[in-house]
Amino acid sequence: MSHKIRLGPIAIFLTVIAAVLATLAMLTVATSRADATLAERFAIVTSLRYELETDGNRFLQQIDSSLRTDGLLELPEGAEQLDNGNVHYNVEKEGYALDVEVAVLPDGSDAGNYEVVDWKISKIWKGADPFENLWPGF
Repeated sequence: MSHKIRLGPIAIFLTVIAAVLATLAMLTVATSRADATLAERFAIVTSLRYELETDGNRFLQQIDSSLRTDGLLELPEGAEQLDNGNVHYNVEKEGYALDVEVAVLPDGSDAGNYEVVDWKISKIWKGADPFENLWPGF
């Protein structure tokens, strides 16, 4: 008894499997490249945020040393005194900004101390205003 093996269905089955494996391999490569690009972007943004945090802490050190040496507040470079008496500091780097606001405590309460009122890192938006074409109403 001789059995004939038909190669047609097996060849079609192997061709389909090879096509599926090739497609999955291409998707894997594309996904890994996208993950690598996203990781690089995240690393850049994270290092920028750390640089801004360092600048903010350097500002606080200058405020602290100014208050501890003679008790008088000397504004560091880039800082401004607000109308309410607080000190505002802003630094921008590569599309991101750090805003720090410090309230110097009065002499009666822990002279030479300060309180951080606001500490915010944000992305600087330079695009068109999305609401400029919005219906203004009556």
